[in-house]
Amino acid sequence: MRNTLLALLALAAAGAAFGAESAGEKMTRSQCLQCHTLGAGEPHGAGPNLHGLIGREAGTAPGFTYSEKFSAAMKGKVWSASLVEQWLKDTQALAPGNGMTYFQDDARKRKLIADYLQTLK
Repeated sequence: MRNTLLALLALAAAGAAFGAESAGEKMTRSQCLQCHTLGAGEPHGAGPNLHGLIGREAGTAPGFTYSEKFSAAMKGKVWSASLVEQWLKDTQALAPGNGMTYFQDDARKRKLIADYLQTLK
């Protein structure tokens, strides 16, 4: 009986963890969903959909219109986790005059977001 109870508790714990959001997903959702979408095929928000961002040339999300300042400053750059972290630290340093006003001072939070975005393929 004791072994059965332990097995049931272990299964319950595994089930609870199965659908749980990662820390990176929670951070990304809480910090980015005001302006961006994350799901494949979802329409853009005020900012472009971030699904498939990592590995994509900056300013090329199909169907999203980027500002001239963003396009000029980011021309030829390809999104990587490192570039996302730089972007989140100070968007205006990378693309002066762009429309994104979000800044994340906490390096740990920037990394969580960048790491999560890598999973959206």
